[in-house]
Amino acid sequence: MANQDLRVEERPAQATEEQYGLFAAYQQTRHGGGEMARMDFFDYQALVEDTPVDTVVVEFRLPNGALAGACVTDRMADGYSAVYSFYRGTLARRSLGTYMVLWLVDEACRRRLPYVYLGFWVGDCTKMAYKARFQPLEAYTPEGWRALDPDDAKTTAPFRAGW
Repeated sequence: MANQDLRVEERPAQATEEQYGLFAAYQQTRHGGGEMARMDFFDYQALVEDTPVDTVVVEFRLPNGALAGACVTDRMADGYSAVYSFYRGTLARRSLGTYMVLWLVDEACRRRLPYVYLGFWVGDCTKMAYKARFQPLEAYTPEGWRALDPDDAKTTAPFRAGW
């Protein structure tokens, strides 16, 4: 099974130079023209550490100990909220982005938590389209949480996947 060789560890919400190096490389590769690509270490540190909730950084390491990916995650009473994930672009065959979401799903199930929150979804943004692969989906609307059909989603809303 792919990625079974990775070592996964929940770490305190404390930014490290190693994490930032991977984050910065990911930003340049995936979002080179975007605002996040201009983030320096202190901006990354604020993303990780300046939080009023129970935040951890889930690290995914290769057998040799090298950092393959990380997911800034909020632990909530009813699940996990994936704040931001990043990984080595050279490991594309591992599908680490998908693996990190599935790890959160497995961890939520293991802890008997019903939800994994995948954050905002902008319906017309191709870089967020991956979120529709995780079913069932719910979107938070002015009327509260409702089932979401990803083919019909032209919304900008927080959404969650439930199991």
